[in-house]
Amino acid sequence: MMSDKVKISVVVPVYNVERYLSRCVKSIVSQTYSNLEIILVDDGSTDKSGKLCEGFKDTRIKVIHKKNEGLGKARNTGIKYATGKYIMFVDSDDYVDRTMVANLYNSLRKNNADTCIGGFKRVFSNKTEVYKNKYSNQTFYGKEVLTNVLVKMFGKSSKKDDHIEMSAWKVLFNSEIIKKYNILFPSERKFISEDIIFDTEYFPRAHVVTMSDDIGYNYCDNDNSLTTKYNPTRFNLQKLLFKELVKRSKNLGIFDLSYQRILDTFIANVRYCVKLDQKYLSRKDAKSKILSICQDNTVQVALEKHRVNDGIKSNFVNFLVMKKKVNFLLLIMQLKNKLGV
Repeated sequence: MMSDKVKISVVVPVYNVERYLSRCVKSIVSQTYSNLEIILVDDGSTDKSGKLCEGFKDTRIKVIHKKNEGLGKARNTGIKYATGKYIMFVDSDDYVDRTMVANLYNSLRKNNADTCIGGFKRVFSNKTEVYKNKYSNQTFYGKEVLTNVLVKMFGKSSKKDDHIEMSAWKVLFNSEIIKKYNILFPSERKFISEDIIFDTEYFPRAHVVTMSDDIGYNYCDNDNSLTTKYNPTRFNLQKLLFKELVKRSKNLGIFDLSYQRILDTFIANVRYCVKLDQKYLSRKDAKSKILSICQDNTVQVALEKHRVNDGIKSNFVNFLVMKKKVNFLLLIMQLKNKLGV
């Protein structure tokens, strides 16, 4: 029978989410695992989110108000105040199923692990997609954590899509590891994916990582989320992240296992940048921006060295980027954006 004597800290960064915050917090306070410390970090919200945080009636909730510095820094504030043996992160525009914490903790405890990774559901306005952890009920020890877990967080391999979603929000982390090594999230204003940077610091220090078949995290495809809203600096940030991950994989001694995965993720993000430029910019500005992406030396070298099969449609877009066929790219992305694919 599960024991909930161990305290688990749930860190929730909050920024201008008055529309979704109650749903998120209610899903956490109603967990079947009751020994929770729920830390709401109001990151300088300008809507009613900060006031809503103060209105929740549950003694397990701590509210921290701070100036706006972004998601990564808000999570770090939560880590600072967390007193639980384990820490998990929930984004405030998402929500979790009632048994998620219990399922992750039971898997962790059963396998004497310090870390547990689950799956998730992606919730759209008209459908829900299930992403079960491909390695459910498997456990990795020592160096296997690097080669079988962290490496696969960089992207898919040349043979199949065997990647592990690198997000921080469906993971039960060991707070002792985080605090002993002062592992923190960078600002997403520096690295567009703060989660993978955190992962490259945390997982090399984890000893036993187990995989759960739980899919209780509900990642919601909301308007104006960091992943979907237009950011004119997105491409430069993706390029910076790409170079940083190459450097870190070398330092960790896993470059050979990681490089094609890092390349594939970068190229997928290049395609996404082109798609967003077509969608949000005038034709003239989009054409100029997409041409600069196609002409970028880092992109061209990445495409030359890329060996992963992305499928016919994506491979064709890769080819157009390599050949700098901007007008064709504009046409294809216009169709994609109209069809919502």
